[in-house]
Amino acid sequence: MIYDCICDIGCVRKNNEDMAYVAGRLVRDGECSGAVDPTCAFAVADGMGGYEGGEIASEIVARSFAAFMKNFNPAGDNEAITGLKDWATQANRLVIDTAAIRTELAEMGTTFTGLVFFSDKAWLINVGDSRCYRIRGGVLKQLSVDHSERERTGNPEVPSNLIYNFMGNLPEEFISDITELKPAPGDIYMLCSDGLSDLVDDDAIEAGCSDAAHLVGLAKKAGGRDNITVIRIQL
Repeated sequence: MIYDCICDIGCVRKNNEDMAYVAGRLVRDGECSGAVDPTCAFAVADGMGGYEGGEIASEIVARSFAAFMKNFNPAGDNEAITGLKDWATQANRLVIDTAAIRTELAEMGTTFTGLVFFSDKAWLINVGDSRCYRIRGGVLKQLSVDHSERERTGNPEVPSNLIYNFMGNLPEEFISDITELKPAPGDIYMLCSDGLSDLVDDDAIEAGCSDAAHLVGLAKKAGGRDNITVIRIQL
């Protein structure tokens, strides 16, 4: 399994609220690449809540996920799914509790989209509107479902950045989607923040899927109005 990751501030924002988790490493304002065995995880967290708040929320959740993954060794599929859901609930509560202590962070939150590979299996966990794509046989497919008002209403006129679910959400409204995947040799998986998906269409993502740097470049060429994180993983 080989990967490359870029977490870029973009062309407009003054700070980077995105954070990537890449096979045990946290990445912000940087890039990395390498090869790993098929027991590892990757994730993108896209923070929100104004200056500092979004940065803190995404880092809280990414660090929490890193700690969780150190002990991830499920006995079966049900245990894996239960463990991921329990972690997501706890991470959501951690963001809420931190915001309650520091009133200037009251509005903070973050999306979270992660891929966990374990032996020949994989699970996708999704909270918010950061995305997971798979390219198989040269064909792009979005595997995650945006927790956005545009997706929920089916109305393309609704602004894409209006989301109803995120880390830091009210516990009674919080959702964590867990999907079991069946990876195959040659698959390419991509995780990204909406700094990519809002500015680069699916056809261009499909065509540029061989290089994370190329995709970030496309988003910046289109204006780069948000932070841009792309993680590319190939089996």
